[in-house]
Amino acid sequence: MFDWLLNHPKSDYDAGKLSFASSLSPWLLAALICLAALAIGFSLWRRRHDLSANKLWTLWALQSTVAATLLSLIWQPSLTLESISAGENSVVVLLDSSASMQIETDGQSRFESARAELKDNLLPDLNELFTVNTATFGNELNWLDHLPQANVLNTFDQRSNITDALINVLDQARANPLTAVVLASDGSDNSNAINTEFWNKLSNYNIPVHTVGVGKTILTNDTEVVSVDLPTNAMPGSVQTARVTVQHGAQETLRVKVYSGDDIIAIQEKNIANIAGVSTVEIDINAAETGVQELRFEAEAAAGDIAPQNNSRSRLLQVGEEKRKVLYFEGEPRWEYKFIRRAMNKVQGISLVTILRTTPNKFYRQGIESPEQHANGFPNTKAELYLYDAVIVGNVEAVSLDPIQQQLLHDYVSERGGTLLMLAGDKALADGNWQNSPVARTLPVTLQNSNKPTFARVYAKATLTSAGNYSPITRFTNSPIDNETQWLALPEIADFQITGEPKPGANVLLSVTSDNRSHPLLAYQRYGNGNSYLLATSGTWRWQMQLPAEDQHHETFWRQLIHAIAATAPQQMQVTTDQQIYQDESQVVLSTKLFDKQFKPLSNGVVSATLIAPDGSKSNVTLNASAEEPGLYTANGNATQAGSWQININATNAENAVISSNTNWIYREDGTAEQYGLAQNDDFLKRIASSTQGNYYSLGDANSITETLRTARSGIVREQTFPLWNAPLFFLFLISVKLLEWFLRLRWGRL
Repeated sequence: MFDWLLNHPKSDYDAGKLSFASSLSPWLLAALICLAALAIGFSLWRRRHDLSANKLWTLWALQSTVAATLLSLIWQPSLTLESISAGENSVVVLLDSSASMQIETDGQSRFESARAELKDNLLPDLNELFTVNTATFGNELNWLDHLPQANVLNTFDQRSNITDALINVLDQARANPLTAVVLASDGSDNSNAINTEFWNKLSNYNIPVHTVGVGKTILTNDTEVVSVDLPTNAMPGSVQTARVTVQHGAQETLRVKVYSGDDIIAIQEKNIANIAGVSTVEIDINAAETGVQELRFEAEAAAGDIAPQNNSRSRLLQVGEEKRKVLYFEGEPRWEYKFIRRAMNKVQGISLVTILRTTPNKFYRQGIESPEQHANGFPNTKAELYLYDAVIVGNVEAVSLDPIQQQLLHDYVSERGGTLLMLAGDKALADGNWQNSPVARTLPVTLQNSNKPTFARVYAKATLTSAGNYSPITRFTNSPIDNETQWLALPEIADFQITGEPKPGANVLLSVTSDNRSHPLLAYQRYGNGNSYLLATSGTWRWQMQLPAEDQHHETFWRQLIHAIAATAPQQMQVTTDQQIYQDESQVVLSTKLFDKQFKPLSNGVVSATLIAPDGSKSNVTLNASAEEPGLYTANGNATQAGSWQININATNAENAVISSNTNWIYREDGTAEQYGLAQNDDFLKRIASSTQGNYYSLGDANSITETLRTARSGIVREQTFPLWNAPLFFLFLISVKLLEWFLRLRWGRL
């Protein structure tokens, strides 16, 4: 309607400039309008005896408006626009031809719907103004003379690389007057290149990209495993929690199964109350045996699922053979010490070394590797202490460690990245004067500086916090309700230690209530490169003594806690790959961080890798030291076959002596990248448009792109002036004003 009334769309008026085309002065126009208004006023004043003042003023305003409008039209109002010069500019139209564009809606594929809309409605209009270049893209960009039929394409690419397609087009068009790029896609990009560098590069071209969204933004008839959050490495005997996120339609329950090969090893159900959306299911996986497990997480779909191929995702769980080392330093024989050792007896994946002080200068050591190890008690060198992944300090006063050892324990957390767990006791924490040591800075809570004892031998109930109900440390079952019930059923602890408030970055998993106040019982925080935990009780042993002998709550709690504190410490060699599961992609980016025994970056190592394919064939690559980050080595490898790939990393020093070695696994899949994320990713397409000063269009509105491009500023433009005197709005306005005047005169009886 706006276009018809004023001869041009609103966008033209926003971009253009209004003026008069007549050579006559605008001041003359203003003078004539004033004279006409005076003449009309004088004529009506002579009839002041026939009509009231209000009626005369109304007639004067209407007649003066008509006179002013007619005089303005004589001065030829015009719209001046900088518009695209026909035939001198180009537009690139990109059409997504990846496998996800084969998804059908109402019996027609996304590709064919987009092709038909572009060919029938958009391209004819664009061809009148521009030189139009067309291309399809999947994993690679393909320039074409015209858009092909769907049945002409030999195959739809198994990867969608929107990022590369756009950058390639914009790079090639630098020397040409390119007005815009039109991108028709469902927004599914699996290039792994959507990063800050891409967005900066895209916006720097200063060429608008207009995106056309294809496909539905919500698929209620598709069950898809969106992601599986599972640690890639685990210790033997640990329990790893997988968080499986599933997009689903409306159904009563969501069931997720975990397969190892053809065997089902876990099943978890969740009530979703017939509500479509995204749900997360948590499943515990037992990392029982060393080696690598190929796991498949599968969500059962409701009837009518349009894409059953995306109902599952694969993951690898690598269970290392090397045990994590934990040092437990205890100041006196006590029940807690005994039951902790009993809970950790013969636990896989953990090597527990304990130093029990029996007299001021004598220590009872268990789990040591030689008679000389820790003969003098707590370690006093980095070489000794940094061997451990976690350190537990029991009922020990601060002065039992000299200032060097106290600082060493602080540095163990902040520099080495180890984990410290401090336990309660009448000589521990504030009662042991730890608040005045550098170790206090690492703790997740403040320690009170008081003359009164903070350790009390009273009964109290350990209570789960909201964070604790979902933490793998304090979780006995996957059901939050059942987990809370089991904690409530545990016997009371026999003592606890009052601390100060949790620090800003702390997480409290267990609390205890005393004198109507809640106090942290189990808390942790990140500190420097490591972590620090505090358990403000020495009475968890009562969970074992006050329950039947076969009850495992005490053992489960301590095993999960010690596994957690030992698992996060970095090793001397840390090997990562940019992905664990490679979908239709062969390039593997290997990264290795190398540290010496004091966990300082080691930059003079020689690092090599051997990639072993599923068929047993091998390829070798050398990792190059990074110039920017000391201790980092990187290389690219190729995983060309589908299946599990073993990567053996070996590091030597300048004398060719082995420093460290590591085995890692990745999994390569074929034909799966385009099976996921089938709903239109309109957020991605809208961001592409907004980052380049373009617009996002739904498929049905794509034909309006031409009008937008006609006044675009990119490319070669010409200034043009368009007359407005013949716009229908002016004639309708004049007729309306005269009809209103006639109606009023008729009503007043003064025609």
